[in-house]
Amino acid sequence: MSVESDAVAGATIELLEARLHRLSYLLTGGSDWTGVPTTPHKPASHDETVSRRMARLVKELENLSRAVPAVRDVIKLHDNNKDLFHPTDPACIPEGLTHKTLASIVLSYATAFPETASRLTSLNDLPIPDAQSSAALIELQPQLDRLAATQAEQAGAISELRVRSARVLQRWYEIGLVGSGECWAEWEGRLEGVEREVRRREVFKERRENEI
Repeated sequence: MSVESDAVAGATIELLEARLHRLSYLLTGGSDWTGVPTTPHKPASHDETVSRRMARLVKELENLSRAVPAVRDVIKLHDNNKDLFHPTDPACIPEGLTHKTLASIVLSYATAFPETASRLTSLNDLPIPDAQSSAALIELQPQLDRLAATQAEQAGAISELRVRSARVLQRWYEIGLVGSGECWAEWEGRLEGVEREVRRREVFKERRENEI
């Protein structure tokens, strides 16, 4: 009898230890290399204990439900329909359904059974590719790899040519357009100066002729 009591006590202690490990993992979220959860740190104060933190979370949730109607509706939905938030095992048959309801659910999928069977049967009718064609495709793989490498090299060369073309276009714009514009502006300024000088001399000449 004592042996059985010791076995029961040992099993109880193991179960309690497993539960403590699960709680420790939930609190810390970490474990060592052996899989043993990390021991939670001692709270710095009484306000940092789990019970106080849970109480604060509950209070914050209540305040949030008062401020946000959507949160209040979700909490109400959870209280009235808890099954929606805890899905049942597909292997378990719901207790509230009658045999007639279960039969109607099964019969609603009856049309899918022949369709699935015909699709599975059609797989046997699919022709198997010719071995020679498959071997020919496999032999083409090295050639396809070389073509892919050539295409990659061409893409790199095209990219380099684009960069060089952009640089040439920028150089032509700076020298051909901007430089020409500056040159024309300088020439126009010189012509204006020459015109002013010619007009000044013409006026001076007219004055001298009038004086004579």
